[in-house]
Amino acid sequence: VYTNADPADDVAAVFQHVREHAASLRVDDQRVGIFATSGNVPLALSVLMQEGDRLKCAALCYGFMLDLDGTTFIAETAAQWGFANAPAGKSVDDLPLHVPLFLARAGQDQFPHLNEMLDRFAGKALARNLPLTLVNHATGPHAFDLMDDSETTREIIRQILAFMRHHLQA
Repeated sequence: VYTNADPADDVAAVFQHVREHAASLRVDDQRVGIFATSGNVPLALSVLMQEGDRLKCAALCYGFMLDLDGTTFIAETAAQWGFANAPAGKSVDDLPLHVPLFLARAGQDQFPHLNEMLDRFAGKALARNLPLTLVNHATGPHAFDLMDDSETTREIIRQILAFMRHHLQA
C-alpha cells in the first residue's frame, strides 16, 4: 500500500523499487502478479502493458477496463471519480499474450456501462486468445468482496487466491 501523486509514474517506481530491493524485501521478483479492483484496474492494465514480460498473472475485479471501439465511458468515469486512466488510447492488442488474466464481474454493478466495458474487454481478450478466466457474481454489487457477505463472494475470493497461488508458485 502506498500513496501517489502521479499514479502511472509512481506505480512504475514501486515496481522498480521491488526489483532493486527484492532480496531485502524477501520478494521473489520472478514471481510477481497484480491484483486490482474498480478504478485501479486501468492502472493495472497499463502495468501489464509495460511490465508484462516480468509478470506472472493479474486478477482484475469489477474493473473499469479500456475504452474500446470508440467509446469514452472509461475516460469520462476516470475524470468524474479521479482515477488514473493510464492506458488511454490502448487496446487489448497491447496486452502481453502470456500473462494469465482473472476477471471478476459484479453482475449487479451499479456503475453505468462498467459491465458493458468489461464484457467487451473479455470478448476481445478471448478473440485474441489471451489466457482468461472469467467469473461472474450474478447477484454481486460493485465491490462485492467488501459489500456482499455471501458464500458466492467467499467462493470467488477463494478462486482468486487459488488463481494467484497457482500462477505464482515456484
